Order: sequence, then structure tokens, then C-alpha cells
Amino acid sequence: MMVAIDDIHENGNMRQVPPTAEAMEALTGSIRTLGVLQPVVVRPDPDGGYILIAGYRRLNAARRAGLTDIPAIVHLLSEVEAEAAQAAENIQRVPVDPVDQWRHIERMVQDGYTVQKAGAALGMTDRQVGQICKLGRLAPDVLDALTGRSLPTWRTLGEIAQAPHEVQIAALKRHVYHGDAVQWNSVAAECITRRIPRERALFDVEASGIVFDEDLFAEPGSPDQFTTTDVVNFMAAQRGAVEELIQTGDEPALLVDYNSTTLLPQLPRGWVYADSSGGADKVLTRRSRHKRAYAIVPVNHHHDACKVVSVIIKPFKAVAAEVPGETDDEVIEAKGADADPVHAVEPEETPAEEPQITKAGQDMLASIRTAALHDALRNPLRMTPEDAFHALLIGYATRTGVSWDMLAALVTPEGDLPSLGFERMAELAGEMLAQTMTIVPAHRQTSSWKSEYYWNAPEYIGALINADAAMPELDTPEMLAFVSGSTLREIARDYAPRDEKPPAKVADLRRWLVGRAPDWQPVHFGAPGPAMTPWTCKGGQQEEAA
Repeated sequence: MMVAIDDIHENGNMRQVPPTAEAMEALTGSIRTLGVLQPVVVRPDPDGGYILIAGYRRLNAARRAGLTDIPAIVHLLSEVEAEAAQAAENIQRVPVDPVDQWRHIERMVQDGYTVQKAGAALGMTDRQVGQICKLGRLAPDVLDALTGRSLPTWRTLGEIAQAPHEVQIAALKRHVYHGDAVQWNSVAAECITRRIPRERALFDVEASGIVFDEDLFAEPGSPDQFTTTDVVNFMAAQRGAVEELIQTGDEPALLVDYNSTTLLPQLPRGWVYADSSGGADKVLTRRSRHKRAYAIVPVNHHHDACKVVSVIIKPFKAVAAEVPGETDDEVIEAKGADADPVHAVEPEETPAEEPQITKAGQDMLASIRTAALHDALRNPLRMTPEDAFHALLIGYATRTGVSWDMLAALVTPEGDLPSLGFERMAELAGEMLAQTMTIVPAHRQTSSWKSEYYWNAPEYIGALINADAAMPELDTPEMLAFVSGSTLREIARDYAPRDEKPPAKVADLRRWLVGRAPDWQPVHFGAPGPAMTPWTCKGGQQEEAA
């Protein structure tokens, strides 16, 4: 039946914490489009009208939507019964699984709904509907692995959804552990295609012909909103733009290689940095002894690929033409200043300058650089899965007993860090661990300064990669010679055929068991971890709610 909204009264025991304005607006938009699909529940009020039992949000959203009547179910309940019904309504509510939401919304769009109409009907923005429709195109195996489980972040799922189905499925199979546990960040890392943000382009993106895709999972206005996978053409266009800038610009400038260690343009021989911060607020003139050095970050740098960086450099020793009134303070001019020409010595003519810093200064510099390193390591925009893996391998290789050719595969003699890819890094990690991991039996774990977790490291790793599957058969004379009589009898109970009785004597039983218990393993890989709350990033951004 339809009941006038003005005749329904709240009982005062409804929600004490009101829904968010965003959630209320979403439900109001849905009701404007589709109406109230589920009736509210009321009971007669002895003083006239009705008292609301269930449907607080629906009633208020209908009122905000401008409705005057609302569908309602009337129950003749006492005040105590109504209170119990209201509690059951709020406590027993089961949310729809997000995977099912994706499938429903995608079907709506496929059945003829526009994105705008589907969003209005469901109380969602166009962007939210677009996100869900894209996630609905996950591979069926991936959807099945997500159904009914705690979901990773929307960003992680979006990265997986962008890959072809065969790539998604292959990555999923490689990162399923213990039957059904999935390392979703690792799956996403294999599905990510290197993408270059449009905002890094110095060239005319419209005239370039390069296609930029919109990432519906990126924040509007962020660098990741519009990106391209056409890295080759982007790099070519970027280089052309820098070369044109050098030829047609008013500043003395040159294009040099990028130094992967300093993250700055490579200094030409005989030149030093005058302003390594880039000097964006400074303009060089023909009178300047300084130059602006440009470099383009190579494509194998995950974070800043194809980005143009610049610094201001100066010759260590220069001979300038005589210019009346010239002083060192006039080398860099403010914007708009007039200048006379000056002849700078070519880079090859002067030796490189070595920084002179006292030991106390070196100590201070080391402390500052350590703090910067820690900040960068804790920055999720810096520590991608690929870089984190690479960094861990370098840290492990330099602090353990692995052979130095392992480190040479990670860092070149020039200090460059080659792009290795996950398969190559996994190969290196496996070899490093194989060279350094040794299982020490409990009776030999005598070092007082090593914790139990130090000794358990091989156990954790063995459980992670299912090393049990690589174990040979242990029902050999050599192994059984060290097994006690009581354990031999337990093995016999598990493996003896029903119609055969094992020997009673231990020596005979030991010989009898040889080759009869191929699956016997006295211990499996694995050990308890620390009994404490797992570490979480306190400064990290909260995940988006599904």
C-alpha cells in the first residue's frame, strides 16, 4: 500500500549515526530515477499515522527526492516487537558481493542502459559506473578468485583489468598460494604495461598522432589520468621537442645523457653544476657563462620515463670576452634582461671540479642522504613492485655471502641499474637464496644473538614456494637408519597394506619399510611467525571503499 510520507513518524530509536551525505545523495538519485523499489516497514501509531520500523534511509531519500507517498508494509507489532524487528533489519543486512555488482551493472549497460542512466538508477557517478564496467571485463578465472573474498584496492584491480585475459590468467596462476590465497599486488605487477603520462610531453600532443587513453581509476587531473603505451614514438617526439627548444630558444643549452645514479643530466667533462635543482626561476642570456643542460629519462626508468629534466651548469674555468661592467653576479639574468655576447670555453678545455668537503661535512651529508633514502623507500610512488624487488636484491647481494657476479647482474660498472623484468629478477633471487639459505637443525641453533626468526627464514621461504614438492623420497636405508622404533611403527601403520603385517623387530621393520613409504616426510616446510600486529603504513593513503 502507499502511505503519505508526512504520516510516517520516526520512533527516536533509529540510527544514531546518520549516513554520509554522499551515500544519501546516491540513494536520492536512484529513487528519482527508479522510485522506491523496496517498501518501508511501519506499524500503526495509536496517536494517528504510522511509526517507522525499517527504511530510515529510503524514507528520508524519498522525502529529499520530492515524493509525497511511499510504498509501505504495515505490521501490527508491539513496541518491543517493533524494536526487535528494527534491530534485525540493521544487523542481519548482507551486502551484495562487489563482483556480483560488477556483473549486474555491466549487463545493464549491455542491455541498453546508457552510462548516465545506469549511474542515476544506482546512485553512482558516470565515473564510478565506468570503473565497474571495466572491472567487469576481468578474466572469468580472476572474477572467480575474487568472488566472496576480501578485495584488493580498486587501483590494483584496474591494473589487472587493463591486461589481456591470457596475461591475467597466467599471472593469477603464478601467484596463487596454499590453494586459494592470491598475492594480488604481484598479479597486478605482471599485468601493468608501461604507460607514459601525457603531461610529460613537451611536444604538441594533438599534432603528434600519439593515442592517449583515459585511466578511469586515476584521480581526475592527476598525471595518470591520460597515458600512452606508445613509448617509442613518445620518446622520439620528446627528443625532437628538446632539440627544437635548444635550436630556437634564447638560452645557451645542450642535450646530454641522463645519469641514473644522480637522477640528473650527465655532466660534460670540465663542467660542474651551478644549480642542480633545475633553475626554473632563472633565465640564461647570451652573456651567461652558464648553460642549461637537458636530459630525457630513459624508458627503463619506471617512475619518470620520458620525462625531461634540466640543470644549470658552468665551466670549472672559463675565459670570458671583456664586457664592460661584467661581474660574476651578472652571469644569470632575470627574465627580460638585455645582454651582450660572451664566449665560454668548450667543456673539453677545462678539468672537472671535485667537491671539497671536510670529514665532518661528509658525516652530515651522509646523514642527510640517509634520511632522503628512507623517505624515498617509504614512498609508494617510488617503491613500485619492480623497483622494490630490485632494491631488495641489491641489499641482499651486498650483505650476504653471494658471489659478486650476482651483484654485477644488478648494477653495471658505470653505476647504472638495468631494467631486468620480473622473470630475470626472480631467477637472480632464487640463485641468491639458494647460495645463502641453509636449514640448521634445532640442536645446532646455539647462537645467542640470532633470533628464532633468523633460523626460521628458510622455513618461511620453503613454505612460500612449496619446497615440500621438491623433496626426494625418504624411505631409504640411509634415512631410515636414523629413525626411532616408535616412529617406524607409525610409518608402518600409515603405509602397510591391510592384508600384510609389518615385522615386530625394529631392525626387520626398518628393512621392510625401504621403498614402501615414498610420501613420508617427518617434517614440512613452515614455522610460526611473530605473535604481534602486522606492520602497516601509517602515512599511506586509505584504500577506496568498494
